[in-house]
Amino acid sequence: MKKCVFSLIIFAVLLLQLTILDYFKIFGAKPDLLLASIIIASLFFESKWVIVFAVFAGILKDIFGINTLGINVVLFPLWGFIVIELSKRLSIENNFIYLGFIFVISILNSMMLRLIFMFMGRLVVPWFVFMRIIFFESLYTTLISSLLFKITKPMLLKYNT
Repeated sequence: MKKCVFSLIIFAVLLLQLTILDYFKIFGAKPDLLLASIIIASLFFESKWVIVFAVFAGILKDIFGINTLGINVVLFPLWGFIVIELSKRLSIENNFIYLGFIFVISILNSMMLRLIFMFMGRLVVPWFVFMRIIFFESLYTTLISSLLFKITKPMLLKYNT
């Protein structure tokens, strides 16, 4: 049941990211809630289900995204695996550590995407604009994902099977 609930959460986050959050951009950046949902999945599910959810979310983001060419299908499972491995070594009970995880992984994800696009010749922006977008997108993702975590945590704890 918990897996079905989380699949619905991924769909809800996708709809939120595609519709409402487009109107709330800060300096041209909007949060990546699908990435945040994968980090949440990494904390509540075993690794095989995290990979399934990560590939599923990556496919959805690549289908509805612009010019991503399957990059998220590769990056999302990578971030899920990294969070699983780090959570084995570190305690993520503290909300500040959780927010730090999301901020760092969001920065790394944004940098990887933009560097890949830059090397492909699809993204040509000045370095300052590049770093500003990465910083604000990661900060925005972190702030909004704390709300997502507070909403999804009780739902996932309610359905332990």
